[in-house]
Amino acid sequence: MSGRSFPNSQPDMNAMPYSPKLVCLAGLILIGCSPSASNQKDSVPTAKATPLGASSPAETASQPLREATERRIGGMKFEVPAGWEEKALSSTMILGEFSLPGEAGAARLTLSTAGGGTAANIDRWKGQFRPGKDDPEPKESQIRAAGKDVTLLEVHGSHTDMFGGGAPKPNWQLLGIAIPIDQDHNYFVKLTGPRETVTARHDEFLKFIQSARFE
Repeated sequence: MSGRSFPNSQPDMNAMPYSPKLVCLAGLILIGCSPSASNQKDSVPTAKATPLGASSPAETASQPLREATERRIGGMKFEVPAGWEEKALSSTMILGEFSLPGEAGAARLTLSTAGGGTAANIDRWKGQFRPGKDDPEPKESQIRAAGKDVTLLEVHGSHTDMFGGGAPKPNWQLLGIAIPIDQDHNYFVKLTGPRETVTARHDEFLKFIQSARFE
């Protein structure tokens, strides 16, 4: 048996008469001293997979950042503003995630990469919102980030998370950026949350985007 030694634990069959009861007793002793298969399995630590670009759990901040901090996230470096809270990743599709506090509720910022081109992904974001009669139409504009022309999308309305489920959230807003990597792939940064919170963080979001650089 692995890891432990039991000298003289088995009877010498040549030195004593054969007895089925003794053989049975010896077998029970050996089985009783061996850890069960389930106990062996439970004692083996299992490492949890960490998505590409994620920090280890020990490195993940649990409190809002006290000062601006540089982060490398999936091949891109950003200057993360003070007050943002770095979160444990909720999906293997996400490279980085932050919570941006606000009086109306926290907004969620995610970073990811995906294929399929810019237009198709931006249309998918638009499809997560249902504008109300007083909400402005989705707006696309071009700004500079990471040395490239990038698309900035602004959307207002009732938001439905296609992955998180749940009831639609009224009076929400999205700010999203698509930074081209090649002809088919983009680096996406997406901020969604209550309109009041996202509007208050608008300039911080743009500053965050404009700090981006490929590394």
